[in-house]
Amino acid sequence: MSKNKSNSKNKDNKKNAPEAVKTEFCEFVDEEGIVERFEILGYVEFEGINYAALLPEGDNAQVHILEVIEELDSDCDSYMGIDDQDLVDRVYEKFMEENKEHFNFID
Repeated sequence: MSKNKSNSKNKDNKKNAPEAVKTEFCEFVDEEGIVERFEILGYVEFEGINYAALLPEGDNAQVHILEVIEELDSDCDSYMGIDDQDLVDRVYEKFMEENKEHFNFID
């Protein structure tokens, strides 16, 4: 599975989450075999397509918006990068609107 770093968005700081909320992570391996771990911040549906907002571990990390590809023959979904920056921006705007009570978004 490869990652697409060009689909990143503004930095996002989480507000204090309740202890009952379980944080989900996924890992991507790039073409050079380097593994990068991402926190799954959440999902949003936009124009009938599901997208995931992912935050890589590390300082000054930026949110990545990826399309969720449901795998019918697997328990795991796949993620696909988005080449259209305007679409990334619109999906991220919707994600921020739907999650403004859970995160402290910074421009």
